[in-house]
Amino acid sequence: MEKLLSDPRFFTPANQIDFPENPAAQQAMNEAWTFNLTGFTNQGITGNPWNLTNSANNTWYFNPLTTNTSEGKYAPIQWNAFPGRLAYYYGGEGGTNSAGIVLPEADLLSLADTGKTTTGRPFSDLPQITNPCTQDVSPYGPFGPRGWQDEYCEWSVERDSQGNIVRIDFTCENPEYWSTLWGVDPDKVLALYRSTLGKPQIVMEDLVLMDPVAGKPVVDASTGKPAYNPLNKWNSGPVSTATQGGAMHLTSTPNTLQTETGLASSATVPRAGGNANAQALLCCAQYGQPARNSDPHIGQSVNQLVAPPNPSSTAHKVTLANPPGLYIQTPDFEGYNYQTKDKTPASEFWTIVRGKAALNDASGRPMPGNYILHATFQVPKEKNYTVSDITINGAPIRWAGQVAQTFFMQITGMGLAQPGSAPQQSCVTDARVEQPQPLQLFHAGVFKAMFGTPVPNLMGVPMNLGSNSTLIAPKVQQGQSKVRMVLTASQTGTGQPTVAFDGTGVTVQFTGAEVVTYAVPGNTYPGPVLALSIEVSVAADAPLGARGVTISFPGQSSPLTAFPSALHVVAA
Repeated sequence: MEKLLSDPRFFTPANQIDFPENPAAQQAMNEAWTFNLTGFTNQGITGNPWNLTNSANNTWYFNPLTTNTSEGKYAPIQWNAFPGRLAYYYGGEGGTNSAGIVLPEADLLSLADTGKTTTGRPFSDLPQITNPCTQDVSPYGPFGPRGWQDEYCEWSVERDSQGNIVRIDFTCENPEYWSTLWGVDPDKVLALYRSTLGKPQIVMEDLVLMDPVAGKPVVDASTGKPAYNPLNKWNSGPVSTATQGGAMHLTSTPNTLQTETGLASSATVPRAGGNANAQALLCCAQYGQPARNSDPHIGQSVNQLVAPPNPSSTAHKVTLANPPGLYIQTPDFEGYNYQTKDKTPASEFWTIVRGKAALNDASGRPMPGNYILHATFQVPKEKNYTVSDITINGAPIRWAGQVAQTFFMQITGMGLAQPGSAPQQSCVTDARVEQPQPLQLFHAGVFKAMFGTPVPNLMGVPMNLGSNSTLIAPKVQQGQSKVRMVLTASQTGTGQPTVAFDGTGVTVQFTGAEVVTYAVPGNTYPGPVLALSIEVSVAADAPLGARGVTISFPGQSSPLTAFPSALHVVAA
């Protein structure tokens, strides 16, 4: 049982220490992670005041670094790892599709593993679906090489020449962690890819972001090093082979930790309709995606901590317990009656590769549940049989999704008892007077490469790598001038916009705009947004740290709300 350190920082997921041999590098990682998580927390508390009503100032969500949590109450929130929307829309569990078809279980399992039915029909050949909140009709999403694995758990499957499963990799590691780790030491990322996936053949060139026109690595101006490609050949798709594929961290566009923080913070607002119905609450509050196993349940669980269904119960302010993260729970090997050929307990084939089975907090209290980040299910070669020779409730394992159905995912909430109650608000609606909403800031070179790199997907929808970026604030040094950057924003207003960063010592020159289409990280579906080209100059004595950003068009009212932690000013 590992105990967390007591210094005031955001601990890495599961308190993962990836530089045990290099304390200085681990310290750099800790500082970078704390900066990023602080930014995500501030973004979650701010909410969306730009173009929605009743969706801002989520002050019943708190920052655990600035709050005494010694009296905090842990609240494990769990949901099944198998994609709930597959069963909802195509399995006859309440949702509708345009053809009214109901697919058999084998097809749902095949879709979860491969993106195709047992007869080879991809998502692009399946009927469209209807959103129960908005009644909008659309193709099945999220898009991407394994976008449909959208319960904050993704997997890749390795099979032998006979089609038997020999190894399954399950991961719930968030992309922000790996982007942060890459910023500290790309060589460490390479070493961890090799050891975690068991593939020593991976080389650095496989992981870097390439300029799609020049065919050479893109330099990230934040670090001066080659940029990371989060959808590289070893972390793309549900199939793992000796030459490509694997599941290192999450890639489905909604599967981010920043999004999870935003969902939890948005869910702290009590709504007039109550919280007895998870999906109705989600539709009212407009957080997350309906019909997932995760989002409706997470939102309801958080909301019931803040506003207990029993009026005599105590209300709580809420946060994601430190270390914030998404965690795999151990499969129910006995309850689901796993049976092996030689009577070896199937649990012996489950290996925690990253993360921990148990964790204590900084005060020594056991934290609830498991803190598994990456696990494999694999029969040792000397056994002379495969995963496909194991049965679950008498059925041979033909799909990794059968295993996913036997375990849960978890976030750990923390509640602080309050003497009063949170103010209730009506449902979220579109604002009558909109402000331009800053969405995401990029260095221009990274933006150009990501948005110029197409992402093939089985939904047959045009996608680009921008949807797999993160909301980690790009860095600009003190004394740098005319640094070319791109700020994406909601399409609100006409004329030449004014872009400004809060604080002093940072000036901005607008140079142009275009419309681009992508899924802003955390979103299920892509859409058109403005891409504002700017040049950023930072004074030599500009204060260090995070800067929020505002956008205004001629004639728009003030005051404007800044999007927190869009830019990171660092020392030269």
